[in-house]
Amino acid sequence: MYLRTLGAVAAVSTLAACTFNANLPKSDPALNAEAQAFYGDLAAGQDEALLARMSSKNDAGAIRAQIPMLRNIIGNAPIPEPKVVGFQSVTSTQGRFYRVQQDYAYPDRVAHVETNFVKEGDGWKVLGFNVNITMTAAPGEATI
Repeated sequence: MYLRTLGAVAAVSTLAACTFNANLPKSDPALNAEAQAFYGDLAAGQDEALLARMSSKNDAGAIRAQIPMLRNIIGNAPIPEPKVVGFQSVTSTQGRFYRVQQDYAYPDRVAHVETNFVKEGDGWKVLGFNVNITMTAAPGEATI
């Protein structure tokens, strides 16, 4: 029984060694600020600035088609300061990645925003961007 368990552990260890993947437990304030600036550009209608921040791995036409929908989701109210609620830094055989989750608490809703970065050359570019809204009050009930 002991040898069978030892063999299983060795097999799992060998398979795990095939893919290098490290999670680094530290937030990156500069990339968090970059994610906040990206959200600000979206809200302000700065489409060209958004495209300039995007990774070359993205299709510019697809991004342009999705920007109006994302802008409609977040609305046009003044942007509150975000709260970082999660982050992940990964170095793998596929490259370096950073993901930050920020919440923007409006009077009637919370925008949960996830920005995914990829290291390209000497800089970081946005690989993905996701916005989800949780309504906290009916729009007419919100107090400012």
